[in-house]
Amino acid sequence: MLNELIINRQGWECQTGQETIIHNEHADKPREKCGVFAIYNYKGPGNAAIITYLGLLALQHRGQESAGMAYCGPNGIEVIKNMGLVENVFSRQKLTAITSDTVLGHVRYSTTGSSSLTNAQPLVARSFDRSGIALAHNGNLTNTRRLHNALLEEGHIFHSTSDTEIILTYLFKYRRNDLIQAVEKTIKKIEGAYAAVAFDGKRLVAFRDPNGFRPLVIGRHGQSYIISSETAAFDTVGATFLREVEPGEIIEINSNGLHSQMTSPSECKSLCIFEYVYFARPDSIIDGSNVHLVRKKVGALLGKRIKTELDMVVPSPDSGVSAAIGMAEMLNVPLQWAIYRNPYLGRTFIEPTQSGRELAVRLKFNPIAEVIKGKKIAVVDDSLVRGTTARILTEMLKRLGAAEVHLCIASPPYKNPCYYGIDIPVAEELAALGPDFKKMASLIGADSLTFSEPDDLYQAVGKNSCNYCTACFSGEYPGYGK
Repeated sequence: MLNELIINRQGWECQTGQETIIHNEHADKPREKCGVFAIYNYKGPGNAAIITYLGLLALQHRGQESAGMAYCGPNGIEVIKNMGLVENVFSRQKLTAITSDTVLGHVRYSTTGSSSLTNAQPLVARSFDRSGIALAHNGNLTNTRRLHNALLEEGHIFHSTSDTEIILTYLFKYRRNDLIQAVEKTIKKIEGAYAAVAFDGKRLVAFRDPNGFRPLVIGRHGQSYIISSETAAFDTVGATFLREVEPGEIIEINSNGLHSQMTSPSECKSLCIFEYVYFARPDSIIDGSNVHLVRKKVGALLGKRIKTELDMVVPSPDSGVSAAIGMAEMLNVPLQWAIYRNPYLGRTFIEPTQSGRELAVRLKFNPIAEVIKGKKIAVVDDSLVRGTTARILTEMLKRLGAAEVHLCIASPPYKNPCYYGIDIPVAEELAALGPDFKKMASLIGADSLTFSEPDDLYQAVGKNSCNYCTACFSGEYPGYGK
């Protein structure tokens, strides 16, 4: 079954060819696939589209390639979507013209399917009678190729290379009886990670895979219900967090309120542990824990592993800040903002080559020589993927006079690719494949390299490993074994 996961990750893309572009801002980081935001029966002030716009802005970190909204218009379900950031896709004129009180929104980064407008979400399937279904999905199916081939044999025609269209095709196929029944039948077909919301013009239906790989939460804004990938979006729009959509749960929101039913959740949850490490906003609550406080505690536990005397702790902006605060407090050494991050760099596209990644890092960061000269520094970052950023930052710090640079990573080493909706490079590109951290530190140019242990993460969130997917550093893929 693991071989099928590898085929799904590689083969689905190869059917059309993926565009060779990446964002320089995230060239050396894992990338989340998507963010979902939907509001039902909103009566003002403003309108549902404006609220959705604000919600998507709060989820922009989960996807920067495209953005879209689906809503009920004069001709049935209509869609506004385009490539680019939320603020560039939607104009105030377009948003204020939308009168629908229910809107489904999405921001995307591609992991399955190329970065193109045809793959931008929400995806919509329409019938001759103007009825239809809109779908927004965060995650990655693991049986995409098998389902795609089966649907092709049945005569279905695909318009995108996204696995989201697989889900939508089944929903549309089974829609005749009821959208809830369509979801029930669809989730018996699909496997892998999905936190999804469907809209048929009358109701919203949210559903989450039995393992709960990707987060999905429920909020309330007056008489309106909101579904979102993260609670931070609720804070942005003035909504109240109610609870999570549970793994294996189907939520229906209609004119009679909110209704829930359970399918068959897994015995163990498998929430992606890297929601805490990197993906989620620090102000979000994931699975009952505030992300900033979890990262801060991981940093403090990481600090206990440091055996070297330090003059200061320096966060790698912005991903290492929370962990660096925890480490500095635990070690009782100053926290210094000694690396400047250029906030005006924008989304320059570059070729995904090693030289391109190096240029991106140099454009993005600049150390402050007057602060670091002659100092023994711990540089704290959330993760180490290719090692490009760490190597160039270390080189910059030493060139500007740092006496020692000790690299501290607030997560265990990446060793395996992800098949559940996170873009992590193939194994050959991962920096931490071997057990020799001294050699790895030497290759990076650092005086030492220290990683957090898996138990640090579990201790920080207060739960055991059974609650999380840790495949990227353990090699244990939930539902598939090694």
